[in-house]
Amino acid sequence: TGTYTVTTDGDFELIYSYGSGNCLTSDTVVITVHPLPSVNAGSDVEFCIDEGMQLVTGSPAGGAWTGVGLTSTSGDFDPLLAGVGTHTLYYSYTNSNFCSNVDSMLVTVNPLPTVDAGNDTILCNQPGAVQFNGTPAGGTWTGPNMNPAGEFDPTGVGIFDAVYSFTDPNGCTN
Repeated sequence: TGTYTVTTDGDFELIYSYGSGNCLTSDTVVITVHPLPSVNAGSDVEFCIDEGMQLVTGSPAGGAWTGVGLTSTSGDFDPLLAGVGTHTLYYSYTNSNFCSNVDSMLVTVNPLPTVDAGNDTILCNQPGAVQFNGTPAGGTWTGPNMNPAGEFDPTGVGIFDAVYSFTDPNGCTN
């Protein structure tokens, strides 16, 4: 019985001998060791939880993805299914020599910011703008008679929807 440790790829000739003197018999076997395929899952990425289905790609093509938030082995990633947090996705590939390798990437799913436009307000039809303030500060207002800075012109009669939007440093908007 013998043990042989392979540290590189290539062809290796092993000879097994039995007996001694004129009764020595031997046999040779050639073992081919193939290199592992080079696999790349790609760079780490971030998504907002509401971005919908995203496709992650690895190389070489034809591998399989596994991990939380994946809806298929072809790389369809659903941030909502994965949930807020950092998740490890694995990309594995098997080449024509049946040698397999795997690489991983981190996918961070960011929550939407908590945004508050304030309470509903009743105003009189009057000249002069009324300032609205949303939280967190730094967002943008949209709607009839409303400018992006939150100044509402209460001229006219009716119900006006004012919408406050805020984008956080991760690029997530609510």
